[in-house]
Amino acid sequence: MERILPGNEVLARSAFGELLPRRALTGVIMGRDFQVVLVCSEGEWEAAQAEGREPEGVPWPAEDVKLAEHAHASSKGSRADPTG
Repeated sequence: MERILPGNEVLARSAFGELLPRRALTGVIMGRDFQVVLVCSEGEWEAAQAEGREPEGVPWPAEDVKLAEHAHASSKGSRADPTG
């Protein structure tokens, strides 16, 4: 499994099985009861960058988050910087 880093484009599986495109705000971290990844929408990611603020996100179960295929190929050896 590839390591998720802040700024990576990821796919978050919803309760209905739908894969939702999101941005990782953290890597895998411990939540209250299980591991999570903080994620936000691409719109929130872009708005936060444009406004010079940190994006607001939600915790998502780590087992339901994976790197987006195109992000996997472009993220090797680099880390996206959410501050631009």
